[in-house]
Amino acid sequence: MPRCQTVLLLAVVLLTGGLRAVPARAQTDSQETPTDIWEEESSSPLYPWWYRWLSDETIDRIMKGIEQRDPAKAKELAELRKKDTERFKAELGQHGRKEIEEISRERFETRRQRRNAEFIEWLKANYPEEETQLAKVKEKDPQLYVKNFEHLLEQYGHIFEAYSTNPELGAVLKEDYDLRKRRDEILRQMQRERSDARKQALGMELQDIVGRRYDLIVRRKEIAYEQLQKKIEEMQRQIKESKDEIARWQKPEVKRENIRKRVEALTEGLNKRGFKWD
Repeated sequence: MPRCQTVLLLAVVLLTGGLRAVPARAQTDSQETPTDIWEEESSSPLYPWWYRWLSDETIDRIMKGIEQRDPAKAKELAELRKKDTERFKAELGQHGRKEIEEISRERFETRRQRRNAEFIEWLKANYPEEETQLAKVKEKDPQLYVKNFEHLLEQYGHIFEAYSTNPELGAVLKEDYDLRKRRDEILRQMQRERSDARKQALGMELQDIVGRRYDLIVRRKEIAYEQLQKKIEEMQRQIKESKDEIARWQKPEVKRENIRKRVEALTEGLNKRGFKWD
């Protein structure tokens, strides 16, 4: 793709704050599954972040906490829960803030521990000696273990994260890291070495490492380009679908039909109550 086209697309994304995630309907032919032009107007309001994990079990836990503090309010909420779910959730958020924050902290801690466990397993597979040393420290000095763990996470975390999203990129980053580490060792050895023959051997190894790192850097850039290319292609697809959608809404017959349906939807309840237009 020409450089100017890539830059132009990226500029559009930056100026617009990025394209919204493609809804499930965009995965099919938009002509076969036309969208409702009024969907943004009629969509539900944005809900608080904690609505995502609100289950019957967590509601019961929150209600139990409210009941301990204010039995009367808990009874009132229990009745509201049967009659009006949305109002009940709003009231629950107001009176159960303590429990909601507590549950949120627990969920965050669970995710953190799971991620740390995954990192330990990755460390065991890729740097077994360091994982073994870390395990020994854990038994003797828990505080030192935390400090050493954080150091290793800072040292290898970016490689571990890359493995999670793109194994090939993770492998490239790991090999490059190991080569840089060996490069630094060679340079220190060359400074101390007195034998010309040994220096020459180290220099040849250094040249080989630099050459391998060159190839890895090129591959890393290729992977980044491939990822960018996929994003651009996805944005182009979204842009085309948006243009097609706009063109469809601009058709006079489609406009008339959508207006008719919207008016019917807005007045349906009024007509049922005997609303008189004249």
